[in-house]
Amino acid sequence: MAEAIRKAFRAVKNELDDHLDAINQNTAEVQANHGFLAELEVKIDKLSERLDELELIMNPTRAGAIGVKLTPREQEVFMTIYLSKGLTASEVARRLGFTEEMVNLYIFNLMSKGVPVKRELVDDLVVFSLDSEFKDAQAKEGVLAINPQIARQMSMLNF
Repeated sequence: MAEAIRKAFRAVKNELDDHLDAINQNTAEVQANHGFLAELEVKIDKLSERLDELELIMNPTRAGAIGVKLTPREQEVFMTIYLSKGLTASEVARRLGFTEEMVNLYIFNLMSKGVPVKRELVDDLVVFSLDSEFKDAQAKEGVLAINPQIARQMSMLNF
């Protein structure tokens, strides 16, 4: 009887070992796919940046976003990104007291209005910054009409 129980346990152990091997193989495959997706995302971001650069060359007035009016919240998000070297959406949200979803929406709005917001993948996080030429133009010429009160308020925050 003891021998029959041992055989049954060995059979169960062998079956569990087979399941564990299958799980380990699947885990390795998932990790490999994640790596490929991360590489693909980096390449897509680089391609997007290159397309943005080409668009700036082809249509310089779009780069200036001349005549674009930003809402007060968009101005706050713009100034937060403008005054930093690069922030994630969650960092912008934390600084402004917004939700991350709100920040992503405002960033999308900025981009759709022609503001050249750059997206970079840093340590598996998407970091937003402004095109350096646009940032210089904003500093020198005030390309975007930012409410002075909002600009002052954002610059007074401890960045």
